[in-house]
Amino acid sequence: MNNNIEIVKKLYSDEHAIGDMRDYTKKKLKVWENEVVSHFPAKSWVLDIGCGMGREAFCLYDKGFKITATDISEKVIEPAKQFALESKRNIEFLLTNGLDLPFESNTFDVVIIWSQTFGLFYEEENKLHILKECNRVLKNKGILSFSGHDKNFLEEKYSKYLDGKKFFAYANTDCYWESFTVNEMIDLAQKTGFTVIECGRGMVYKEEDGPILHCLSKK
Repeated sequence: MNNNIEIVKKLYSDEHAIGDMRDYTKKKLKVWENEVVSHFPAKSWVLDIGCGMGREAFCLYDKGFKITATDISEKVIEPAKQFALESKRNIEFLLTNGLDLPFESNTFDVVIIWSQTFGLFYEEENKLHILKECNRVLKNKGILSFSGHDKNFLEEKYSKYLDGKKFFAYANTDCYWESFTVNEMIDLAQKTGFTVIECGRGMVYKEEDGPILHCLSKK
């Protein structure tokens, strides 16, 4: 996983990728994200893994949730911290190693791994590891929501950027996102002790954005 982390850090230290993310933080929750949030108990404590510059964290905070957010890139998490201070949002942003969660067991009500961050955990052993960590830090009956690129959709629309399951969204980088099928997501959740509530395609902002796969599970 260490080599994986360095590849991802390198991409998210690049100004082009950071610029894309900076513009994206102005957006609200996606359609599917809003649908998932309806399952979160009011005033839940939410752990946001792979928070980037905080789009989801800020939106969820504004909906009344308590937020702790983590990322491996100092280049993106420092601006998020600064914006939280400037906008007077009480959100904890933490720099982490990307795989192990520095929290006590049974801490959070909800854990999210959104914006396709889950596809950056290369190889099954690392995906299983982070999901087991999510299970550990969640309270009993806590909720996990994670998302990823839809392999079937990418094969149909963007096959030239797809190498097997690897989706290369940026040119001139070794960084890619692993894509998934619904059955693969369900299998990973079940292998790590979760009960799947729903798993399928969700809308981003409009139909032409293409679908995102997401899995909602309970500890």
